[in-house]
Amino acid sequence: MVSDSKRRIEVAAAGLLARHGYHGFGLKKLSEAAGLPYGSIYHHFPGGKEEIAVSAITGTGVLVGRMIRQAPGDVFGTAATLFDFMAAKLAETGWTDGCPVGTPALDGGSDVESVRSACVSAFDAMAHGFAEMLTEMGMEPGEAHALATTVVAAYEGATILARVRRTDEPLHTVSTAMARLIRLSLAEVSAAEANSP
Repeated sequence: MVSDSKRRIEVAAAGLLARHGYHGFGLKKLSEAAGLPYGSIYHHFPGGKEEIAVSAITGTGVLVGRMIRQAPGDVFGTAATLFDFMAAKLAETGWTDGCPVGTPALDGGSDVESVRSACVSAFDAMAHGFAEMLTEMGMEPGEAHALATTVVAAYEGATILARVRRTDEPLHTVSTAMARLIRLSLAEVSAAEANSP
């Protein structure tokens, strides 16, 4: 069982990573954001900044992947909710808080192997959630994985565009495009099934 203090550190770290990336967040800022003494940070994470970042990034991926898998079987609604969530988050934070996985992946994630690996795992967890939904809807696993990876990549790219342009338009545009792509892909599956002997 994760302690309340440890959970607060992970949540605060995810917020700082979303805003500043890996190199941009420090333990003093983390202590303030979590509302915990500096020494408490090292008590829960003796590995310091790197261990905290890995834990926060991995936890984000697991949480989002689980939310996607546990959503009602509507892949369109689930994808739209993901894009709408980020549009609201960016607007609420003045276009400063991006994705707790995507931002550190761009800022420092490649420099530190454990952080890079955590980003890979988090992206994979997100894609896996969508792939499972698509497979349940009749898509072949390989095709489902490819389409799910496309949705996650489009989401991250749209997040970057929205953040730098300071408008949610890219997120809404890409969300609509992804819904169209999913619909066409599922229609191809249905057509193939109808034509099979």
